[in-house]
Parts: sequence; C-alpha cells; structure tokens
Amino acid sequence: MNVIVIAALSVCGALQSAPSSDAPNPVGQSGSFEIVKNWTFGSNRSDATIADRAALDREFFYRYIYENGKLDGLKTYWSYHRDYPDGDPRSLHVFDDCTLTLRGRIPKDGGLRPRGIESGLLRAKLPVTDGMYIEMRAKLPRGVGAWPSFWLNPGVQYPDGKFSELPWPPEIDIFEFFNWQGREQTRVMTGYVQTHGKPERYGPPREIWSLFKKGEYVPGHDFSEDFHVFALDWQKDKPIWLLDGKPIKQTYYEWRVVPAHILVTNAIGMSLKGVDMREMKADETQWDYVIDYIRVWRRKP
Repeated sequence: MNVIVIAALSVCGALQSAPSSDAPNPVGQSGSFEIVKNWTFGSNRSDATIADRAALDREFFYRYIYENGKLDGLKTYWSYHRDYPDGDPRSLHVFDDCTLTLRGRIPKDGGLRPRGIESGLLRAKLPVTDGMYIEMRAKLPRGVGAWPSFWLNPGVQYPDGKFSELPWPPEIDIFEFFNWQGREQTRVMTGYVQTHGKPERYGPPREIWSLFKKGEYVPGHDFSEDFHVFALDWQKDKPIWLLDGKPIKQTYYEWRVVPAHILVTNAIGMSLKGVDMREMKADETQWDYVIDYIRVWRRKP
C-alpha cells in the first residue's frame, strides 16, 4: 500500500464508526434500531456503501420528482441541477476518499443571477414513512447566497418509472440555512413544516417544545467549518429534530398522504422578496456541500 492510500485511510478513520453491514445506532440514541438504508460515501474507505457514481445512480436521482422527474430547479433560488457523467470535469457529484461533495459552480456564460449557477442535488429513491429515523452527517457550504437544505417531500418514483400521487404539502424541513442579508457564515438553522396556508389539513401544526427562537436556532457553530449530524426522529404526528444527537424541538404535524422521499439540496442564490444578495461573491470554493453519510433506521418494537 503506498503512502497516499495510507494517508487517505487515516483521514477516513476519523469518519468511520462501524462496518457498513452493521451501521451503529443513530448518534446519541439508545434502544433497539434496525437499519433500513445506509448510504456511507467515499471512494477509499472500508465502511463505504456508495463508493462510485454507479452505486450513487442505483440509490438516488439528481432532480426533483416533478415534471416526470426532470424538474431541475425552483423559482426561489438561482442555481439549477445537472447530473454530468462520472469523470466529467463539470461533475456536481464528486467522490473523494471519504465523502461525497455536492458542488456549486458557475458554468460557461453563467454568473450571479437566476440559472447562472449549477449545483448538486440528491433525491433518494427510498420511500420514507413515519416511524423512521433519518440522519445525515455533513459539512455545509458558506457565503452570502448559500442555501443548503435537507428535507422530506411527498411522493414516490417507482422502479418502472411511474409515479405515486404527488401532493404538496406536506413537507418537513430537517434543516435549511439561509445565508442572506450579508450573512457569510452558516450559523442560523431553521426547520419547518409546511401547510401552505391550510393548517387544518395537517393537525393543525403546533410546537410541542422548541429551542428555536422566532423560527431560528443558533447554537454557536459555523456549520461550514466542520461536520455535524442532523436528524429527524419521525415519530408519528410528533417529529423530533436533533442536532449532534441532541433533541432541539418537537412539533405536532400530521402527514396524511403518500410516503416521502429524502432531498439534499445545494441551492445557491435566492430569488426571495426583500433578500439582499449584493454581497454575494462568485467563489465556487465556498459552495461545497460535503456528505459523510445519510442513514435511515426504524425502531424495533
């Protein structure tokens, strides 16, 4: 084994926690869990379950479920999503030894404007229901205009290419970070449920308890500087948000429709009323969304 490989394995060792066939319990949780999906990323680590683009293709799509699975962006942000082939220098889904990075980049003839930026997105093929525990360990992008998110959206794309019903809402945002109004560091976490103005259809939703103040949680970290663990313990009608294994809020919210899918979105730039983007910089080095793993468990009775 050459020196480069040894060094790579040493770095990945800080990320590894158990062989891929025996993923540990969610961070900070006791009790008995069974693993439903273990997506551990990296091209050169012993516990990787997703080590290359072919494996990623088997488990994820790279655009939204709408428009026959081809919707490549939302009007609320500037970047749009592409899925270049493995090895293409323009790739937005890049493996290194220990992680997967969702890149943001300015393509030829692009710029700091709507659809002037490309960025990576993951839409998991796994149907997700209440009773599951969803967790991701990641290091987030930074800079004015960065809008990383991790969320549950309703609907299933089946292996035969057909789709379930695609209602919206419901939606559960495990996190969003809005780097706006001159905010360069990734410090202010939000986590919402969506009612689209009709709360009676979902409970109506209400906070059971929360560490969030005016919808925001600011624990003192810059989440672009190091990895953190973000999770949702989707207890039926009473989901719990967790950060680094510690509960930070619980909300009453009824999900009455089809199963959800997991979305990890590296959105960049914002087309939102009243948002000031004048301090945004065309700095691709700030826009990496780096993922160690995404895992889904179910509690054993």
